[in-house]
Amino acid sequence: MLKICLCSDNHGDILSINKVLDDNPACDYYFHCGDSLLPPEEIEPFASVEGNNDWIFDYPKSRKFNIGGHTIFMFHGNGYTFSDKLLLQKAKDEKADIVFFGHTHSFCDKMIGNVRFINPGSTSYNRDLTAPCYARVYLLDDGKVRVERVDL
Repeated sequence: MLKICLCSDNHGDILSINKVLDDNPACDYYFHCGDSLLPPEEIEPFASVEGNNDWIFDYPKSRKFNIGGHTIFMFHGNGYTFSDKLLLQKAKDEKADIVFFGHTHSFCDKMIGNVRFINPGSTSYNRDLTAPCYARVYLLDDGKVRVERVDL
């Protein structure tokens, strides 16, 4: 089993990132879906992508990982997140079976077709008025994926 700590949209709130790291000292991977509004060295060990507010920093627009038998595509998601059709097409274009994205400030874990879409919500504020949160993603040895929402 592999454990991934996944967060997004902290918008400069370094305290929430530090809390996530303090609460998850033994993950195999740390991923951030953008809009940290912090330089990369301040959110290490997170591998991040550029959010629509991160233009001042040098983050890639997207990343792709082959982990535990899965192809994971990660991007911030602006321009795609309000259309399941667009999200699914992006996943197909990237040949991904899991997509990590942010931007909406709302936790989401859903299947569209045969692709798992996971948005960890925001560690600073969620637009659906739920508690700030992030996700723990478990890639199980049998190929299944388990997602846990963690409220801050």
